[in-house]
Amino acid sequence: MIDLGLVDAVDAEAIGQPGQRTFRLRARADATYVALWIEKEQLAALGRSISQLLAERSMRRGQPATTVEPVGNFPQRAQVDFQVARMGLDYDAEAEQAIFLADDPQAADRRDTPALRMAFSRSQALTLIHIIEEVVAGGRPTCPLCKQPLDFANAPHECIHTNGHSKEPVPPRESAADDEDDDDVEAN
Repeated sequence: MIDLGLVDAVDAEAIGQPGQRTFRLRARADATYVALWIEKEQLAALGRSISQLLAERSMRRGQPATTVEPVGNFPQRAQVDFQVARMGLDYDAEAEQAIFLADDPQAADRRDTPALRMAFSRSQALTLIHIIEEVVAGGRPTCPLCKQPLDFANAPHECIHTNGHSKEPVPPRESAADDEDDDDVEAN
């Protein structure tokens, strides 16, 4: 197991064009750089989990975060670089640190100890939550009806909620009162 301890910096990024992006969690501990490749949904879930852990277990709830160090210039090849097959998260309330565990596919298959362990401070965790939100939101726009991405691989979006009658998403009506107003206009 690679145990980085408390990292100097942690963030997340998306690489590529919307619809074809890959995602990774990046960290730096001294001169060691870590790139953990992760699915978009896993990254979003990680952000929500960190937020929930802080809300439930941090003794400093509601206090602002201090400024954190950025990851900085990330090398082409990180010393630790793998696809995350399984991850875990815990929070040490006494130290005010999140503990992140990740398995590569081989460790997950062997059901071995985690391949990587790292900790980050409460301030780093709060900053990471916001970075993850920005990275995840930076993709393709979603359909207001079905919440699926629009313009996937230059193909038209066929929303299941339009029952095949429209290729363009139509926002839902606000209320039944709108229908009554329409009836009044038609009656005149």
